[in-house]
Amino acid sequence: MQYTMFARQYRQFLSNTVKRRSLQLKGPEGSYLLKLSVVSLPPEDAPLEYLSPAEQEQYFGFQYSRRRNSYLLGKLAAKMAVAEEEDDLSSIQIEHGILCQPIITGSTRRITITHCDTMGAAADYDPRLMAGVDMERVDEKAADAIRRITSKEEETLVTELAPPQFLTLLWTAKEAMSKVIQTGFTVPTELFEIKECVCRGQAAVSEFRNFPQFKALSVVRREYVFSIVLPGKALSGSAEAMLLQVLQELLPD
Repeated sequence: MQYTMFARQYRQFLSNTVKRRSLQLKGPEGSYLLKLSVVSLPPEDAPLEYLSPAEQEQYFGFQYSRRRNSYLLGKLAAKMAVAEEEDDLSSIQIEHGILCQPIITGSTRRITITHCDTMGAAADYDPRLMAGVDMERVDEKAADAIRRITSKEEETLVTELAPPQFLTLLWTAKEAMSKVIQTGFTVPTELFEIKECVCRGQAAVSEFRNFPQFKALSVVRREYVFSIVLPGKALSGSAEAMLLQVLQELLPD
C-alpha cells in the first residue's frame, strides 16, 4: 500500500504509533539527508498492510509474542524511516548483510535499526554518512551488569543523570558506535570507551577515546535512552543542538 494511502486510511494508527522527522546535515561534501522514525508497539488488531505477504507470513509464523513484537517494531521503524510519500510500504524490503547489518534492498541509502521492549527506531541516511542508533530501557538490574564493563575513567565522568540512566546512556552510545563499524559487540567492548560526556539536562553529547571522528547524541525520556552516533563533521554549527531537539521530540513524553 502506498504511504499516502496508508496515512489517509490509518491516520489514527500513525498518530498514536509513529513519529517521523527528516533533517539536512551539512558537511565537507555538501548536505546529507537524515530521516528518523520512532515507533511504539502497535496493538494486536493494528493494520499490517505495510508488510508484504511474505513478511506477514513470517510474522504470523513466530511462536512467541516477544519475537513477533521485535519483528514488527523493526519492520515498522525501518519502513517509516525509509518511506517517501509515493512509496509502496510493502515493497520496502530490509535484508541483512554478512554481519547481520540491515540493508535497504534496491537502494543506495543506508539504514540502522534498534528496538527495545515496546519501542523501536530507525535512521535512513545518506551513504556518504556513517551512522548507528540504539535504544535501551533503563533497568537497575541491567545497570549493575553494565557497571562491570564500565572503565574506571568512565565512572569518573561528571553527569547530572542518575547512575542507572548514565550507565544505560553509555551502553547505548557504545552499541550505536558498534553499528557504525558494523561489528556489534563481537569485538572487545573496551574499544568503545567513552572519553567525554557533556550533559544538557536530559540530553548528552559523548565522544569516544578510540573513535575521535564520531560523536554520540543521547536523550533520556521516561524509562528509555536513545542514542545516535554520527561523524562530528556532520554536526557542526547548530546541527548538534538541532538534532538533540529532534530526538527529544521523537521520544514519548
